[in-house]
Amino acid sequence: MHGVVMTGLRAFVIQEQSRAKWDQVKETAGIDGDNYTRMEDYPDEEFLGIYKVLLDDSGASDAELQQQFGQFLFGEMADMYGRIYFDDEWGALDMVDNVEETIHQSLKLRDDSGFTPPELETERLDEGGIVVLYGSDRHLCEFGKGLIQGVGNYY
Repeated sequence: MHGVVMTGLRAFVIQEQSRAKWDQVKETAGIDGDNYTRMEDYPDEEFLGIYKVLLDDSGASDAELQQQFGQFLFGEMADMYGRIYFDDEWGALDMVDNVEETIHQSLKLRDDSGFTPPELETERLDEGGIVVLYGSDRHLCEFGKGLIQGVGNYY
């Protein structure tokens, strides 16, 4: 899992709940340490372990929690990377339409990365909409929906 997701998960839990909750969730998941950085990659199992504990404690459905986290994370990424990856001329649909080519492809080119983002295919619709096909071995489609909702919130 990309470090941006891991640092975002930590920020999500701390902001929405507390630092004590983050520590408790990690401990329950059997995760030592807290040295996540945005540019490192981490085992998917680490993210999924923390997420499962968070889900069990939340009272939310899996879909609801994934979407909430996706919306939160897009806001974090916009703050961090907006000047690098976002074109000033883009609107929300342009952003979604350009994620695969602009962001995912540049991150895949890093020599030190085992980054395996989901694959996105987009098709613009005449009536001002977009169709997004999301493929991932992680089965976090609702997280992808949350990211797209975050794009809408941002624009």
